[in-house]
This record gives sequence, structure tokens and C-alpha cells, in this order.
Amino acid sequence: MPVELERIPAQDKLPPCPRFKRWLLLGIVMLLAGAAATFLLWKGERSGAAFWGLATALPVMLWGLLVVGRYLGYTLLRGRCDKKNATTAARYSAGIARGQRFAWLIGEALINGLGSASPMTHEAVLAKKPLMMPCEPVNGGDPVRHRALAASGEMADREAHYLPEITAHVQNLVALIPSTLTCYLAVDTGEQFSTLPSLLQKSVTHPLVRIRDLSGLELLDYWLDCHYDRAAALLVVSAQLYEHPPEDSGEAISVILLTNCRLKGTPDVSVRVHRPQICRDGNLDRAFERVMMWSGLEKTALKQAWTSGGQMASGDIFSKARETHAPGLKADKITHIDTVAGFAGVAAPWQALQLATRQCLNDIQAQLTVTELAEDNRQLCIVTPE
Repeated sequence: MPVELERIPAQDKLPPCPRFKRWLLLGIVMLLAGAAATFLLWKGERSGAAFWGLATALPVMLWGLLVVGRYLGYTLLRGRCDKKNATTAARYSAGIARGQRFAWLIGEALINGLGSASPMTHEAVLAKKPLMMPCEPVNGGDPVRHRALAASGEMADREAHYLPEITAHVQNLVALIPSTLTCYLAVDTGEQFSTLPSLLQKSVTHPLVRIRDLSGLELLDYWLDCHYDRAAALLVVSAQLYEHPPEDSGEAISVILLTNCRLKGTPDVSVRVHRPQICRDGNLDRAFERVMMWSGLEKTALKQAWTSGGQMASGDIFSKARETHAPGLKADKITHIDTVAGFAGVAAPWQALQLATRQCLNDIQAQLTVTELAEDNRQLCIVTPE
């Protein structure tokens, strides 16, 4: 579940401390009133212990009881407030600690022309040179800008074409982790590749425990919460193929392997993938603040970002949040993947994450990814070099 610090109640204000000057003034007033009343109402001789005790001692004693009661009540209220605030502070600290969990990148593979085997294409993304080509819809109509994978034909045939390649990448990645390490499998492909989970569980010798009913970076958020106490790995396979491609779309198949512990073979210079922040209420400013908090970065430490989906590249909301929480991130260092390779649908968050991790290794600098899958689903994540 996401870390929602806003659900933690605010700390209570401490009760006001008694003002001794006011109580001293009250004591003088009570003493004078007691003396005046005694002098007016006393019918006997105005002398003796009884008279002076009633005139002076009784008002002082009553004033003392009021003062003791007031300070005792203040002490009890202050103690209860301090205890409640300590609990609130502990919840807040625990929430931040849970939010600052991260995963190590073990390996990844990206099939869409942006893979490691095509560095020229990766350079094109950094240079913001469009790679999409006009594509005619299957049912006819005007051509649309689209970047498709190499395999063509019916959707079933295209899926069958890529299944062996996906399986090969998964086997190569899983071979990097110890056989005793629990590995969770998340297949984020929408309604496509329905046979892929069972195929991977049968083909890969390492046991795979499947995570269901989650999509996008919510998978990583869930895994960091529920499977962080014990050493484990997360294998994510995401794919987007289009039967009827929309304008400015692209296809991609993404495979990424993460662990919640550092393995013996992890290089000294590696990538930490921090907890993502899912923005569903439109408050991108708060989401930006939280994702920076999860990464533990200073405001000026973030220098580059990768965006995908919607109007994230030119949106005023994103620009204002960036200027407030990451003034070191300049507009010319924001790479909008869609203008180069098209929007990759469900695979877009993972594609952006992979491109960010590659650049993080190259530049040894923190990278931000912001993906808008819908107006009420914006996903932010930061990767940092170790």
C-alpha cells in the first residue's frame, strides 16, 4: 500500500501554561476580598486567631488549592498531549522510513529499438529526434504516427513471435540471483500475453511466485511494502502491442529484475530504485515533494528527468512542482520519451524506469521518471547511483 503521510493526524497543540502573574493577581484580589468581607461581617471583637484566620489564612488557602489544581490539571493535560504527540511523531518517522525503502537493479532488457543493442537509437532519445513512422491502420483510414516492433501480422502471431525472446531474457536475468532467493513475478501486459505467466513459471527453473491484480509502478510500491522484511527479488515483465495504434504511440516489451538486498555480485556502482509515488488526486506538487522525500535527495541534486504520457513534458503543474521541489532540474534536461518513441501504454512506466537507470549508470546522477497513464494516475519514481 502507498505511504500516505497525510493520513497521520497533526500533532496537538500543547495546553497553555498557567500565567503566574494572573494567579498572583487573583491571590491578592481574594486576600483583599476575604479581609474586607471578614471586617464587614464579623460581629465580635476583631482580634484573635479566628478573626485573622478567616480574614487572611482562608483566602490564601483557597487560592493555594486553586493554584495547585490548575497546575495539576496542566501537568496531566501536558503529559497526555506529549504522549499523543510522541505516538504521532513515531508514526510519521515510521512512515518516512517505510517510504524510503528502495530496490537494487540487477538487470533489465528492453525490446523496442531502444535496447542496449541499438545505442544509436538511445542517443536519438537523448537528442529528442523522433523515431516514429507513419503507419496505416488495419481497417483503413489516415496514417498515424507510430513506432511498432519488428514482428507484424495478427496479434496472436505477434505474441507467439516474442514469447521465446521474453523467456530467454527472463532466464538470463533470473540466473543472476541465488537459487535460494525468493523471486516474485509480475506480468504487466493488460489483456495481452495471457499465457505468458504460466509459460514463464514452467520454463524457468527458479520458482516464481506471482503477484496479481496490480499494474504499473504500484507493483513496486506493493512489493516494497509486503516483501521487504525478507530477502527477495521482483521480476517484472511488461508489454504493449497495438492492434489499432493511436496517434503518437509506440510498442515496447520490458523485462526488469530488482532485489531488496544487495547481492554479492552487485557492482560497486549500481542503481537504487526508490519507492514510487502514485498521484491519483491531481496534487502533483505533493507527489513531487513525496518522491523527493523517498529518495532523500537535496533539492538541487536532481538534474535529469524522463517523462511519458499526457502533457507531462509541457504541463504547467509539472513545471511549477519542478521549480519548487527540484530547482536544479532544468527544462532542457527533461526528455519526453513519447516524442521520440511514442507512448508505450502499460509498458511506459517500466520503459521510462529502464532508460533512467541506464542514464544513471552513465552519468552517475539521480534521474526522475514521471509517467501519466491517465489523468488520475501519474506515477513518479527516482533512481540514484550507489
